[in-house]
Amino acid sequence: MVIKLQTALDSGKLATGLFVDFTKAFDTINHNLLLNKLEVAGIRGNALLWFKSYLKNRTHYVEIGNKKSEGIKIDKGVPQGSILGPLLFFGIY
Repeated sequence: MVIKLQTALDSGKLATGLFVDFTKAFDTINHNLLLNKLEVAGIRGNALLWFKSYLKNRTHYVEIGNKKSEGIKIDKGVPQGSILGPLLFFGIY
């Protein structure tokens, strides 16, 4: 996309682009709101319980060599780097 914009600009054409960075937005999703929206969308019973267990009681820590920091409880955000992360993030909007 950037190459197409640059090519258009280099040849004197009008070019516009919209770039959106969602990296921090993934960290702001409220778990309870997301679970409520999943339930309204028809996800109930064991499936909803699975999503709840996927989101709840997560911790983050840093590990360098054989040393590990104390874990910090994460109570919002969707896990990044998985198939479900973007689906859950964009599903809430």
